[in-house]
Amino acid sequence: MERKAIITSPQDFTNSWVDLGAEIPMGGFRKLGIFATLDINSSNNARIRALGKLDSGGTKEYQLIISTVSASNVKIEDAYYEWNADADMETILVVDTDGVVPFIQLQIMAETVGATAAQIDYCEITKVQTHKNR
Repeated sequence: MERKAIITSPQDFTNSWVDLGAEIPMGGFRKLGIFATLDINSSNNARIRALGKLDSGGTKEYQLIISTVSASNVKIEDAYYEWNADADMETILVVDTDGVVPFIQLQIMAETVGATAAQIDYCEITKVQTHKNR
């Protein structure tokens, strides 16, 4: 397992997606754990997402998706996490890349930024290589 802090000071949420820390190399790893401390302040609907990148420093960022399977098709849409309670929280999120994403860029936003913006006060990641039975 690899472990690393990705920010050195609190980062404010804005009302559009903004990078949280630098891109994260995922070569050889299948899962990313995100340990985040949210300080909601007067904002609402704080969100975090992970974007996939093929190249370090590349400009193309790919949405990870949520799939809904029906009898005739699979519907997809952009994936992000939203803290359901507008309250301070310490959370652990897990992003499974299945080993196919070379780099991840985390981003944050709030639907409504209050007079005092929400912040990620602390964010540390872990990366693990897990093996799936196929």
